[in-house]
Amino acid sequence: MANKKKKEERLRRNPPPLPKKVQLMLIAKGLGKEPAPWRHPDSRPFPEDDVWSEMWSTWPRMSVSTALESLSEHYHPTMLNRPDEIVWAKLEFNLQAAKKDRYIDGFTKMVPVYNPFERGVAEKTIMVFAKDPESVQAAEAAGALKAGGLELVDDLAKGKIDVSDIDHFLAHEDIIKELKPLIGILRDKMPSKPQGSVSSDLPKLVKTFAHGMSVSVVKPGPTLGYAEDPSYAYAELQIGRLNMAPELIESNLTTVLTTLREQAPKRSGGYITRCQLYVEGPLKTKFDIHHELVDDDKYASHLSSISEEVSVA
Repeated sequence: MANKKKKEERLRRNPPPLPKKVQLMLIAKGLGKEPAPWRHPDSRPFPEDDVWSEMWSTWPRMSVSTALESLSEHYHPTMLNRPDEIVWAKLEFNLQAAKKDRYIDGFTKMVPVYNPFERGVAEKTIMVFAKDPESVQAAEAAGALKAGGLELVDDLAKGKIDVSDIDHFLAHEDIIKELKPLIGILRDKMPSKPQGSVSSDLPKLVKTFAHGMSVSVVKPGPTLGYAEDPSYAYAELQIGRLNMAPELIESNLTTVLTTLREQAPKRSGGYITRCQLYVEGPLKTKFDIHHELVDDDKYASHLSSISEEVSVA
Protein backbone atom coordinates (compact mmCIF):
# COMPACT_ATOMS: atom_id res chain seq x y z
CA MET A 1 0.00 0.00 0.00
CA ALA A 2 2.86 2.35 0.78
CA ASN A 3 4.42 1.68 -2.63
CA LYS A 4 1.06 2.21 -4.33
CA LYS A 5 0.62 5.61 -2.67
CA LYS A 6 4.15 6.61 -3.65
CA LYS A 7 3.50 5.62 -7.26
CA GLU A 8 0.24 7.59 -7.38
CA GLU A 9 2.00 10.65 -5.95
CA ARG A 10 4.83 10.28 -8.48
CA LEU A 11 2.37 10.04 -11.39
CA ARG A 12 0.45 13.03 -10.08
CA ARG A 13 3.57 15.17 -10.08
CA ASN A 14 4.90 13.79 -13.40
CA PRO A 15 1.97 12.52 -15.45
CA PRO A 16 2.91 10.38 -18.46
CA PRO A 17 2.40 11.88 -21.96
CA LEU A 18 -0.80 11.11 -23.80
CA PRO A 19 -0.60 8.44 -26.50
CA LYS A 20 0.04 9.82 -30.01
CA LYS A 21 -3.37 8.74 -31.32
CA VAL A 22 -5.14 10.51 -28.45
CA GLN A 23 -3.14 13.68 -29.15
CA LEU A 24 -4.12 13.60 -32.83
CA MET A 25 -7.78 13.08 -31.91
CA LEU A 26 -7.75 16.04 -29.53
CA ILE A 27 -6.01 18.26 -32.12
CA ALA A 28 -8.65 17.33 -34.73
CA LYS A 29 -11.35 18.41 -32.29
CA GLY A 30 -9.66 21.72 -31.58
CA LEU A 31 -8.28 20.59 -28.20
CA GLY A 32 -4.78 19.97 -27.02
CA LYS A 33 -3.24 23.00 -28.80
CA GLU A 34 -4.12 26.42 -30.13
CA PRO A 35 -6.89 26.24 -32.76
CA ALA A 36 -5.81 26.94 -36.33
CA PRO A 37 -6.71 30.30 -37.93
CA TRP A 38 -9.02 30.41 -40.96
CA ARG A 39 -6.56 32.68 -42.76
CA HIS A 40 -3.23 31.08 -43.56
CA PRO A 41 -0.51 33.07 -41.73
CA ASP A 42 1.57 35.13 -44.14
CA SER A 43 4.49 36.05 -41.91
CA ARG A 44 7.37 34.70 -44.01
CA PRO A 45 9.39 37.03 -46.27
CA PHE A 46 9.46 37.04 -50.04
CA PRO A 47 12.35 35.03 -51.54
CA GLU A 48 15.43 36.96 -52.60
CA ASP A 49 16.38 34.47 -55.32
CA ASP A 50 14.61 32.63 -58.14
CA VAL A 51 15.11 29.33 -56.27
CA TRP A 52 13.81 29.10 -52.71
CA SER A 53 12.33 26.82 -50.08
CA GLU A 54 8.65 27.24 -49.28
CA MET A 55 9.52 26.37 -45.69
CA TRP A 56 11.22 29.76 -45.24
CA SER A 57 9.42 31.97 -47.76
CA THR A 58 5.90 33.14 -48.40
CA TRP A 59 3.85 31.68 -51.21
CA PRO A 60 4.51 33.02 -54.74
CA ARG A 61 2.07 35.40 -56.43
CA MET A 62 1.61 34.76 -60.15
CA SER A 63 -0.12 36.64 -62.89
CA VAL A 64 -3.41 35.12 -64.04
CA SER A 65 -1.88 33.99 -67.34
CA THR A 66 1.07 32.30 -65.58
CA ALA A 67 -1.24 30.47 -63.16
CA LEU A 68 -3.43 29.27 -66.03
CA GLU A 69 -0.35 28.14 -67.94
CA SER A 70 0.78 26.11 -64.91
CA LEU A 71 -2.65 24.48 -64.58
CA SER A 72 -2.72 23.70 -68.30
CA GLU A 73 0.70 22.06 -68.09
CA HIS A 74 -0.42 19.81 -65.25
CA TYR A 75 -3.67 18.82 -66.98
CA HIS A 76 -2.11 18.48 -70.45
CA PRO A 77 -2.88 15.21 -72.32
CA THR A 78 0.71 14.10 -71.68
CA MET A 79 0.23 14.56 -67.92
CA LEU A 80 -3.16 14.23 -66.20
CA ASN A 81 -5.02 14.29 -69.55
CA ARG A 82 -7.88 16.61 -68.59
CA PRO A 83 -7.27 19.62 -70.85
CA ASP A 84 -10.81 21.07 -70.77
CA GLU A 85 -11.44 21.08 -67.00
CA ILE A 86 -13.26 23.96 -65.31
CA VAL A 87 -11.06 26.61 -63.69
CA TRP A 88 -12.16 27.63 -60.21
CA ALA A 89 -11.30 30.73 -58.21
CA LYS A 90 -11.26 30.88 -54.42
CA LEU A 91 -11.57 34.36 -52.92
CA GLU A 92 -10.98 35.34 -49.32
CA PHE A 93 -12.70 38.38 -47.79
CA ASN A 94 -12.28 40.70 -44.84
CA LEU A 95 -15.86 41.54 -43.79
CA GLN A 96 -14.88 44.04 -41.11
CA ALA A 97 -17.49 46.83 -41.23
CA ALA A 98 -16.81 50.56 -41.02
CA LYS A 99 -17.45 50.57 -37.24
CA LYS A 100 -15.20 48.75 -34.79
CA ASP A 101 -16.35 45.28 -33.73
CA ARG A 102 -18.99 45.27 -36.48
CA TYR A 103 -18.99 42.79 -39.34
CA ILE A 104 -20.87 42.37 -42.61
CA ASP A 105 -22.96 39.23 -43.02
CA GLY A 106 -22.32 36.78 -45.83
CA PHE A 107 -24.25 37.49 -49.02
CA THR A 108 -25.16 36.14 -52.45
CA LYS A 109 -24.82 38.21 -55.62
CA MET A 110 -25.51 37.60 -59.30
CA VAL A 111 -22.35 38.09 -61.37
CA PRO A 112 -22.34 38.51 -65.17
CA VAL A 113 -20.32 36.15 -67.36
CA TYR A 114 -19.30 38.10 -70.45
CA ASN A 115 -17.35 35.16 -71.87
CA PRO A 116 -19.74 32.18 -71.46
CA PHE A 117 -18.44 28.63 -71.14
CA GLU A 118 -20.05 25.23 -70.75
CA ARG A 119 -20.85 24.66 -67.07
CA GLY A 120 -24.01 22.57 -67.25
CA VAL A 121 -26.42 25.48 -66.78
CA ALA A 122 -29.18 26.26 -69.29
CA GLU A 123 -29.37 29.79 -70.69
CA LYS A 124 -32.16 31.85 -69.15
CA THR A 125 -34.93 33.65 -71.06
CA ILE A 126 -35.10 37.37 -70.32
CA MET A 127 -37.81 40.02 -70.81
CA VAL A 128 -36.91 43.68 -70.34
CA PHE A 129 -39.08 46.76 -69.70
CA ALA A 130 -37.77 50.14 -70.83
CA LYS A 131 -39.21 53.38 -72.22
CA ASP A 132 -36.26 54.59 -74.28
CA PRO A 133 -36.09 52.92 -77.74
CA GLU A 134 -32.28 52.91 -77.58
CA SER A 135 -32.39 51.05 -74.25
CA VAL A 136 -34.81 48.54 -75.79
CA GLN A 137 -32.45 47.92 -78.71
CA ALA A 138 -29.46 47.60 -76.37
CA ALA A 139 -31.31 45.00 -74.26
CA GLU A 140 -32.26 42.94 -77.31
CA ALA A 141 -28.70 43.14 -78.64
CA ALA A 142 -27.42 41.88 -75.28
CA GLY A 143 -29.59 38.76 -75.57
CA ALA A 144 -33.04 39.60 -74.20
CA LEU A 145 -35.83 37.47 -75.70
CA LYS A 146 -38.14 40.46 -75.80
CA ALA A 147 -37.89 44.09 -74.75
CA GLY A 148 -40.40 46.92 -74.83
CA GLY A 149 -42.22 49.66 -72.97
CA LEU A 150 -45.82 50.24 -71.90
CA GLU A 151 -47.18 48.10 -74.73
CA LEU A 152 -45.36 45.11 -73.22
CA VAL A 153 -46.90 45.91 -69.84
CA ASP A 154 -50.38 45.89 -71.43
CA ASP A 155 -49.75 42.53 -73.12
CA LEU A 156 -48.78 40.97 -69.80
CA ALA A 157 -51.77 42.52 -68.01
CA LYS A 158 -54.13 41.12 -70.67
CA GLY A 159 -52.59 37.63 -70.48
CA LYS A 160 -51.14 37.66 -73.99
CA ILE A 161 -47.75 36.51 -72.66
CA ASP A 162 -47.27 33.42 -70.50
CA VAL A 163 -45.26 34.44 -67.43
CA SER A 164 -44.02 30.85 -66.92
CA ASP A 165 -42.13 31.00 -70.24
CA ILE A 166 -39.88 33.80 -68.94
CA ASP A 167 -37.18 33.10 -66.36
CA HIS A 168 -36.38 36.70 -65.41
CA PHE A 169 -38.11 40.05 -65.86
CA LEU A 170 -35.79 43.06 -65.83
CA ALA A 171 -36.50 46.77 -65.97
CA HIS A 172 -34.88 50.14 -66.59
CA GLU A 173 -35.12 52.67 -63.78
CA ASP A 174 -37.25 55.01 -65.95
CA ILE A 175 -40.23 52.61 -66.11
CA ILE A 176 -40.32 51.02 -62.68
CA LYS A 177 -43.32 53.13 -61.50
CA GLU A 178 -45.43 52.00 -64.47
CA LEU A 179 -44.94 48.32 -63.54
CA LYS A 180 -47.14 48.42 -60.41
CA PRO A 181 -50.14 46.79 -62.21
CA LEU A 182 -47.95 43.70 -62.77
CA ILE A 183 -47.22 43.01 -59.09
CA GLY A 184 -50.01 40.43 -58.80
CA ILE A 185 -49.10 38.85 -62.15
CA LEU A 186 -45.31 38.58 -61.87
CA ARG A 187 -45.20 38.05 -58.08
CA ASP A 188 -41.71 36.84 -57.13
CA LYS A 189 -40.47 37.63 -60.66
CA MET A 190 -41.37 41.31 -60.26
CA PRO A 191 -38.36 43.56 -61.05
CA SER A 192 -37.01 45.31 -57.97
CA LYS A 193 -33.80 47.05 -56.90
CA PRO A 194 -33.18 44.83 -53.83
CA GLN A 195 -33.12 41.78 -56.11
CA GLY A 196 -30.76 43.54 -58.51
CA SER A 197 -33.17 43.28 -61.46
CA VAL A 198 -33.56 47.06 -61.98
CA SER A 199 -30.72 49.14 -63.43
CA SER A 200 -29.88 51.82 -65.95
CA ASP A 201 -27.19 49.59 -67.49
CA LEU A 202 -29.44 47.13 -69.32
CA PRO A 203 -26.76 45.29 -71.37
CA LYS A 204 -24.89 44.36 -68.18
CA LEU A 205 -28.16 43.48 -66.45
CA VAL A 206 -29.24 41.17 -69.29
CA LYS A 207 -25.88 39.41 -69.43
CA THR A 208 -25.92 39.04 -65.64
CA PHE A 209 -29.24 37.19 -65.58
CA ALA A 210 -28.89 35.38 -68.93
CA HIS A 211 -25.35 33.97 -68.61
CA GLY A 212 -24.55 34.99 -65.04
CA MET A 213 -23.99 32.90 -61.96
CA SER A 214 -24.90 33.26 -58.35
CA VAL A 215 -21.83 33.76 -56.13
CA SER A 216 -22.18 33.11 -52.39
CA VAL A 217 -19.78 34.75 -49.95
CA VAL A 218 -19.83 32.34 -46.99
CA LYS A 219 -18.84 32.98 -43.38
CA PRO A 220 -17.87 29.64 -41.80
CA GLY A 221 -19.61 28.83 -38.55
CA PRO A 222 -17.92 27.60 -35.37
CA THR A 223 -15.79 24.59 -36.32
CA LEU A 224 -13.72 22.33 -34.11
CA GLY A 225 -10.03 22.94 -34.60
CA TYR A 226 -10.42 26.48 -36.00
CA ALA A 227 -10.32 29.79 -34.17
CA GLU A 228 -13.40 31.96 -34.54
CA ASP A 229 -12.86 34.88 -36.94
CA PRO A 230 -16.02 36.93 -37.65
CA SER A 231 -14.23 38.96 -40.34
CA TYR A 232 -13.32 35.94 -42.47
CA ALA A 233 -15.40 34.79 -45.44
CA TYR A 234 -14.71 33.01 -48.71
CA ALA A 235 -16.28 32.30 -52.09
CA GLU A 236 -15.57 29.57 -54.65
CA LEU A 237 -16.75 30.04 -58.22
CA GLN A 238 -16.14 28.92 -61.80
CA ILE A 239 -14.48 31.38 -64.19
CA GLY A 240 -13.78 29.35 -67.35
CA ARG A 241 -12.24 26.23 -68.85
CA LEU A 242 -8.60 25.39 -69.46
CA ASN A 243 -9.11 25.25 -73.24
CA MET A 244 -10.29 28.89 -73.32
CA ALA A 245 -7.99 31.78 -74.17
CA PRO A 246 -6.33 33.06 -70.95
CA GLU A 247 -7.49 36.63 -71.60
CA LEU A 248 -11.14 35.48 -71.66
CA ILE A 249 -10.76 33.72 -68.29
CA GLU A 250 -8.99 36.76 -66.84
CA SER A 251 -11.80 38.98 -68.14
CA ASN A 252 -14.36 36.80 -66.34
CA LEU A 253 -12.33 36.98 -63.13
CA THR A 254 -12.05 40.77 -63.39
CA THR A 255 -15.82 41.02 -63.84
CA VAL A 256 -16.37 38.87 -60.75
CA LEU A 257 -13.99 40.95 -58.63
CA THR A 258 -15.50 44.21 -59.85
CA THR A 259 -19.06 43.06 -59.12
CA LEU A 260 -18.27 41.69 -55.66
CA ARG A 261 -16.41 44.85 -54.70
CA GLU A 262 -19.70 46.72 -55.02
CA GLN A 263 -20.55 45.24 -51.59
CA ALA A 264 -17.31 46.50 -49.99
CA PRO A 265 -17.74 48.50 -46.75
CA LYS A 266 -16.80 52.17 -46.68
CA ARG A 267 -13.57 51.86 -44.74
CA SER A 268 -9.86 51.74 -45.35
CA GLY A 269 -8.07 48.41 -45.58
CA GLY A 270 -8.40 45.29 -47.65
CA TYR A 271 -11.68 43.71 -48.71
CA ILE A 272 -10.82 40.88 -51.15
CA THR A 273 -7.56 39.80 -49.55
CA ARG A 274 -6.57 36.70 -51.51
CA CYS A 275 -7.34 34.99 -54.81
CA GLN A 276 -6.36 31.46 -55.82
CA LEU A 277 -6.93 29.56 -59.07
CA TYR A 278 -7.26 25.79 -59.15
CA VAL A 279 -8.88 22.83 -60.86
CA GLU A 280 -10.86 20.17 -59.02
CA GLY A 281 -8.87 17.04 -59.76
CA PRO A 282 -5.77 15.05 -58.80
CA LEU A 283 -3.68 18.23 -58.45
CA LYS A 284 -4.45 19.71 -55.03
CA THR A 285 -2.27 22.79 -55.48
CA LYS A 286 -3.91 26.23 -55.62
CA PHE A 287 -1.99 28.99 -57.39
CA ASP A 288 -2.12 32.45 -55.77
CA ILE A 289 -2.40 35.35 -58.18
CA HIS A 290 -1.82 39.09 -57.97
CA HIS A 291 -4.51 41.35 -59.39
CA GLU A 292 -5.22 45.06 -59.17
CA LEU A 293 -8.59 44.31 -57.54
CA VAL A 294 -7.13 42.01 -54.88
CA ASP A 295 -6.02 43.86 -51.74
CA ASP A 296 -2.73 42.08 -51.14
CA ASP A 297 -0.98 44.65 -48.91
CA LYS A 298 2.12 42.52 -48.40
CA TYR A 299 2.66 42.08 -52.14
CA ALA A 300 2.07 45.79 -52.75
CA SER A 301 4.69 46.68 -50.12
CA HIS A 302 7.09 44.18 -51.70
CA LEU A 303 6.68 45.79 -55.12
CA SER A 304 7.16 49.29 -53.71
CA SER A 305 10.37 48.23 -51.93
CA ILE A 306 11.70 46.72 -55.16
CA SER A 307 10.93 49.92 -57.09
CA GLU A 308 12.69 51.98 -54.43
CA GLU A 309 15.78 49.78 -54.66
CA VAL A 310 15.80 50.11 -58.44
CA SER A 311 15.42 53.90 -58.28
CA VAL A 312 18.28 54.16 -55.76
CA ALA A 313 20.50 51.96 -57.90
